[in-house]
Amino acid sequence: MPVVIGEPSFEALLDDLRLVREKGLGNLRRYGVPALHAACQLTELSTRQDQEPAAVERLLRQAVETLGGGRSGEAAEYSLGLVTGTKLWNVTDRRKAAAKAQGVATETFRKTYETQLLQQVAEGVLAQLHDWRLRSTLLAMERRHPADSRLAVQWVERFEAYYRIWTPVWQLAADLQAAVATRRAPPTAHPPWDPESDEPYDLEDQARGYARAALYAYTRYHLELRKFMTRHGGLWLLSNAEVEQQVADAVYRIGWHNPMNEDDDSWLRRHLADSRHEEPQHFAHLVRSSSVGVAILTEWQEYVTSCTCPGNDDPAEGCQVHATIQACQDFCDLIDADWLKIADWYQPASQPRRGVTGEELYERRLQEHPRHT
Repeated sequence: MPVVIGEPSFEALLDDLRLVREKGLGNLRRYGVPALHAACQLTELSTRQDQEPAAVERLLRQAVETLGGGRSGEAAEYSLGLVTGTKLWNVTDRRKAAAKAQGVATETFRKTYETQLLQQVAEGVLAQLHDWRLRSTLLAMERRHPADSRLAVQWVERFEAYYRIWTPVWQLAADLQAAVATRRAPPTAHPPWDPESDEPYDLEDQARGYARAALYAYTRYHLELRKFMTRHGGLWLLSNAEVEQQVADAVYRIGWHNPMNEDDDSWLRRHLADSRHEEPQHFAHLVRSSSVGVAILTEWQEYVTSCTCPGNDDPAEGCQVHATIQACQDFCDLIDADWLKIADWYQPASQPRRGVTGEELYERRLQEHPRHT
């Protein structure tokens, strides 16, 4: 019968971290850290019954990463002997180096910062255990094994956060495709779906409208991404590490293949957050009311216009607009595919159909109202 490993408490982890600080990471084989070892086993960093120094070190490095880097992260690394060459340093030398990294006197660090940092590292270990429970629950759902219902709900909440990003990403791709398709459409004096209309119709104006909508979607995407980072630390927790990396890569590519820099993204994100209910109409007003906003919009329109591809089905190599569209589609497909792995746990044997696209709806409308030139 396999040994059931209990999850270590915060206090037990903190006691072990104090031992590591006092005795040094390089001497782990000479003393026991049962709480840290249990955490290694629970997160499958170690599959052995006896304590593995390498696994404990990896666990500590991952936990220290949750401090977010900067002075506190560096100080924690020195304090625990995680900096290269410090494993065998005595506690006094490591404390001095940690205090220097923190930017305070050694005694101040010992009395104030040292315990606080160890507490945060302990919280980081607990966060890893929590994330591992979520991933284990996902695997159980996929395999039809019993899964804790509370954790199952947490998985749904996690995917709700993903889909709050998915929605503007899908819209961004759709509006960019619409802008490209509109510019490639044959000239017409009337709206293609209403040939009897007397209203003036200009393909270029329509295309620019789609481009403005795409900028709104791009901004919403960045705002939702920022909210996700605040709520979940920006951690893409999915079925396996490869999918997580693919999603992270797609997110990076969405922001890479356009002329917006970090300052532009920040300006757009802040003004969307300040707009009334994050509505596109008021956001557009804020953009047009500022010289910075007008410059960003102009640059975005030029970016969308730069696409000279024959159409969305035949993108040219190196087209940055279609590279953005592809990155958006990759993100949406990855999230959808991972969701379906656990959605079947809630609705067994369900086979969701593929959703309709904007282009399909547009073509249907044209078939109902043949184009007149």
